[in-house]
Amino acid sequence: MKTISKPLALTAAIALSLSASAWAAAPAAATDAFTVLTLEQTPGELDAAVVAAQLEQLQVDAVTVRNVERRADRVDPLQGLADALGYHYRFVTADPAAAQQTGSVVLTRLPIEAESGTEQPSLNYLRLNDGRHVVALYTSAADAADAADAAALPPLVTGSRLGAPAVLLGAVSADAATTAGFDPSRVALEANESYFSDGFQSATSAAIKLRTHDGKKGTTAATLLTLGYTAPVGGDTPWMDTGLNADARAKALVAQMTVDEKFQMLHSYFGLGKDGGPLPEGAVGSAGFVPGVPRLGIPAQQSADAGVGVTNPGGLRKGDHATAMPSGPSTASSWNPDIAFAGGATMGREAWQQRFNILLAGSVNLQRDPRNGRNFEYAGEDPLLAGVLVGESIRGVQSQHVISTMKHFALNDMETSRNFHSAEIGEQAMRESDLLAFEIAMDIGKPGSAMCSYNRINGTYGCEHDYLMNEVLKQEWKFPGFVMSDWGGVHSGSKAALAGLDQQSAGEVFDKAVYFDEPLRLAVAGGVVPQARLDDMVGRILRTMFAHGNFDLPPVHEPIDDEAGFLAAQRTVEEGSVLLRNADDLLPLGKDVQRIVIIGGHADKGVIGGGGSSMVGWTARGTNAVPGVMPTTWPGPVIFHPSSPLEALRAERPDARIDYVDGRDVAAAARAAAAADVAIVFATQWSAESVDLPHMQLPDNQDALIAGVAKANPKTVVVLETNGPVELPWLQQVPAILQAWYPGIRGGEGIAALLTGKVNPSGRLPVTWPVDVSQLPRPHVNGLGFNPKNKPDDTIDYDIEGANVGYKWFAAKGLTPQYAFGHGLSYTSFGYDNLTVVVEGQRVVASVDVRNTGKVAGADVPQLYLQLPQGSTTPIRLIGFQKVTLQPGESRRIRIEAEPKTLASFDTADKQWKIAGGQYEVQLSRAANAPVQRVPLELAGQVVR
Repeated sequence: MKTISKPLALTAAIALSLSASAWAAAPAAATDAFTVLTLEQTPGELDAAVVAAQLEQLQVDAVTVRNVERRADRVDPLQGLADALGYHYRFVTADPAAAQQTGSVVLTRLPIEAESGTEQPSLNYLRLNDGRHVVALYTSAADAADAADAAALPPLVTGSRLGAPAVLLGAVSADAATTAGFDPSRVALEANESYFSDGFQSATSAAIKLRTHDGKKGTTAATLLTLGYTAPVGGDTPWMDTGLNADARAKALVAQMTVDEKFQMLHSYFGLGKDGGPLPEGAVGSAGFVPGVPRLGIPAQQSADAGVGVTNPGGLRKGDHATAMPSGPSTASSWNPDIAFAGGATMGREAWQQRFNILLAGSVNLQRDPRNGRNFEYAGEDPLLAGVLVGESIRGVQSQHVISTMKHFALNDMETSRNFHSAEIGEQAMRESDLLAFEIAMDIGKPGSAMCSYNRINGTYGCEHDYLMNEVLKQEWKFPGFVMSDWGGVHSGSKAALAGLDQQSAGEVFDKAVYFDEPLRLAVAGGVVPQARLDDMVGRILRTMFAHGNFDLPPVHEPIDDEAGFLAAQRTVEEGSVLLRNADDLLPLGKDVQRIVIIGGHADKGVIGGGGSSMVGWTARGTNAVPGVMPTTWPGPVIFHPSSPLEALRAERPDARIDYVDGRDVAAAARAAAAADVAIVFATQWSAESVDLPHMQLPDNQDALIAGVAKANPKTVVVLETNGPVELPWLQQVPAILQAWYPGIRGGEGIAALLTGKVNPSGRLPVTWPVDVSQLPRPHVNGLGFNPKNKPDDTIDYDIEGANVGYKWFAAKGLTPQYAFGHGLSYTSFGYDNLTVVVEGQRVVASVDVRNTGKVAGADVPQLYLQLPQGSTTPIRLIGFQKVTLQPGESRRIRIEAEPKTLASFDTADKQWKIAGGQYEVQLSRAANAPVQRVPLELAGQVVR
């Protein structure tokens, strides 16, 4: 955290007049107090250096500003102040979709451990760490009489406070505060009806004249609130004092642990048992288990796989089931952070209800090749889109008091020979692509754990990579959590520990040895690994468990909310499916379409899902709808979730005759298609962890099926359920194509709603769709698929494209894809007008009028790209986006703020992101290759803070 500290004289600049204490007797010492400076509105002028010196003198932890008006076409001056100070900035508004927003701003110098987002309009929660204590700070932007705000406050506080000292700021009624658990007698600021909780022993407020600039009238009225902390609880278990921050609690606990207890924390057991044997004693039954220490009140660590939902391998946990969420690209195609958060919260809630406190979620790896078998767990090719969406998913998981991982760190972008191959890439390219995605996801989601990857990076295994785990993750990014290995990713004891690995996962089953037991004990005893490093490893694990409620709000085994899970899953399908093509407006299916035939894809039974550890085999609707499809063993079985598109479409269109043909006989399918008004072919492509796809083609003669059906009926719709892009040799014969990815347990219902127009498609591609493999950086890769003819290569050369992943590669090489990154159609149309772009410091804000020019409601995703100067290695970058929903004829001015790092390049010499001064162009686009409006832009050379 960088803070301006230039000394300035503070004579008449600050005039203090102490008011009566709002509660309690004498104030605590300033060094053991939480301080908030409150302003009623934004000052007319702000000089960062002048304000910074005063905030430092006052030892202010947070600043709140009420009645802030933030226009769509300007940078909030308070945000510029925060950038200059090195503070965090949060804007809280009751209407985040409005062009002209009124709300409150929170600035804080303290690290944020957790926070709420747009899922709580008009309310904001920040969990702040002052180095010794933790504070739950709640801010309201709504009027005190706002019923929705009052109703939302109690569950927010109940679900997030975890016993920490709490402060409630803003216009909040006494009734709402009381319902949220605040004692109405503890009023911090009478005028604003702000409250504080137990954990504070005193409160004082002081009226202040804050000097905002050097002019004669450069002052504004403010109130300084000082809340003295209650003395530490102490006793025999001081680590159970919820007023202390997670680090202080962990430090106190580590000091009480024996050597054996410490080493017990450093390696998990396979939670499903070894070689088919019994489960480890106390294990719930999933991927990982670390026994607790009852003597000290340390709970067990129970870890579940959860790429797309909480798994229950083999139905081992009798009676447990979970929501099978749509695949990662489906979430990413929504371009909607709220969708990602809701999906993560669903998985986190269901994990907690099945006794898990760690979820192996948060998959950030970029799609560099459509043949990667695990792309269905990831979020596309762009670091900004992937980082934002996965970060929100992580935040959603952890909002339920379940630790989420962030994985697979890093460059685990292909599955072929994943345990051995080396991903070769330069440092700058790595930082501007995959690592930028991880950095953004970490900033947003604040994951409790990072999982190091199987593969080598530039010759060094991910779980032994000092540069990645120590230098980047823990030092530069200041990651406070712990690093766990992937299952089978550890090759050493002392080397891995010194490189930053904190916990070995299931080594007794997946590694050659449990390196973090006897081998590491010997290394510590011999001084090869310092005792301080051992304590750091244990401390990181414990502080993460404290920070996410594992001690204070342990999981409880209870039935999951199936309907809530279904709702989240179906909303993801509906917003994340992409209408690729719709010639002659064949879709949506009109009432004149009375005879429909559905062909192939087992659409009479369900929708396909991906294979491997993330497979959700047990749902509220049962298990595999189509058993026996090969392969039936690892990484299978191939699963079809029981959500029939046929039955769902019949439910949506009871007036129509809808038949089904399995598609095994092309001639029979063609005859059925010829007799129908519309034919809908469902095409599937199964992929899985541990193996890559051998090509980009649909398997099992499905291309011939589609071509035959389209020849028989020119009104043919193709619904693709695939891992990612595939070749489309029949493209010109088929007027309508819907990409549904792996749509999960409500896939049938979601697809039916989209085909009939009950829901308007709004998905946009999170990946570039190549014509074929010839357009890829590596058209041929050895070892792909099951039983390959050629053995895998030892290295994968990512320096070919470097940071130019996906659409950047196509732009750099002048290639035209089948469909561009960001492409997606709608049943309505949208117009853009009056694009403006403003620059202040490192902040670039665009605003534009978006109008629904069609006849039905729909959502659009205006995308903001930066065209770099001629000769730049990277020609174009996505720098911002905003999803907007509009009624027919409705127009709204929206605000798109650029992520500063997307404007910059990474300087490997001084480890900083730097914006190169010069002339650029901002493009407002419908897709990466489809700009609608362009604005020239001049950026000043600067370091991104």
